[in-house]
Amino acid sequence: MVKKIVWSLAAVCFAMSTLLSLVGLISVIQVYFNVSIYFASLYASIFAGTLGVSSLFLPALFSHFEKKKLILAVLLITAVCNLLDIFMTDYYIALIFRIIPAFFYPIAVTSALTIVGKISPNDTNKVVLGISAGSILGLSITSYLGLSHGYQSAMIWYCAINVVAFILTYLFVPNFEGNKEPIALQVSHAKSKLFLITILYVYFMVVGISITYNFIPTYLAEVTKMNAEFLFITLLLMGLISLVGTTLSGYLIRKNANWAILFYPIGFAAIIFVLGTFVRMPFMQFCILMIFSIFDGSAYTVSQYCVTSSVRQSPEFANGIFLLLCNTSIFIGTMIGGMIIDVIDMTYIFFGSIIFMVLSIPFVLIRIKKYPNVE
Repeated sequence: MVKKIVWSLAAVCFAMSTLLSLVGLISVIQVYFNVSIYFASLYASIFAGTLGVSSLFLPALFSHFEKKKLILAVLLITAVCNLLDIFMTDYYIALIFRIIPAFFYPIAVTSALTIVGKISPNDTNKVVLGISAGSILGLSITSYLGLSHGYQSAMIWYCAINVVAFILTYLFVPNFEGNKEPIALQVSHAKSKLFLITILYVYFMVVGISITYNFIPTYLAEVTKMNAEFLFITLLLMGLISLVGTTLSGYLIRKNANWAILFYPIGFAAIIFVLGTFVRMPFMQFCILMIFSIFDGSAYTVSQYCVTSSVRQSPEFANGIFLLLCNTSIFIGTMIGGMIIDVIDMTYIFFGSIIFMVLSIPFVLIRIKKYPNVE
């Protein structure tokens, strides 16, 4: 029974996080709504920006409510919004239906993480895997559907997976009471220096990843002229290998957390540099993208561990801050990448990523030096 609960919660996170994968269709959005690449980037990334902001207060605000009902309500709202988006051709109206599910996203995901953290803490990584799979593996599926069959097919896909997650939650997830701890007490846990240092580390790291990652499908399609079928295969393999990264990073954190979180930005910066150098050489490009995927798949696990380990006393608040950091960073990274492409050239996104990854390193060094025994 526990396995069914865990994988149902992972399905919830997968369904909700797949909506982040619309960043792979920036060029499709640009044509569909007849807008500039800046507004297309805004449309794709506003989901991350909105849920990032609502993550700051909604999880704590709704922490007293029964978790299963919250998850079901959010999945229903999300499915309806995506259903309506299938028929929208006006950019601004479609943008509203893009924002609404993003606003409620943190409630569903933090509820899922809280439930698994209480009933089976060792399986938390499986639910985090759902988040990673949604935004990474979901990218390949969404990109293929959008590039091959158009924007509306991606909206149909989004609606369908949220309906499936709704059914699984209804059937297998038990009722789960909310947190009775006062909201003010939950928020007070965020005043420590450890927490502030961790925020800066995760912020710079995820912005650095997003500047490059969110434009890889566009880069491969427009710069390297990869056709839609081979692009789908490449992104699908990247998504599958990224899941290996999610699992591997969880194992490494359990073995030696400090070493894992220190090596991560250093190793990833090196891979991004190599990717930017050899991106036009097909075989090298493919191999490096696979290694890139392992690191990218580790991002959520590393971030979730760092944030929750710094605020162990309040899981809802910690998971809310985790979503806030990751998704506002994705939003900011996507906008920075879009500006780099508009103002300079698409090839410079790799250098933008490296700069932010390097900026994260001093903060993880401070964390390890001052708080070596954080678990």
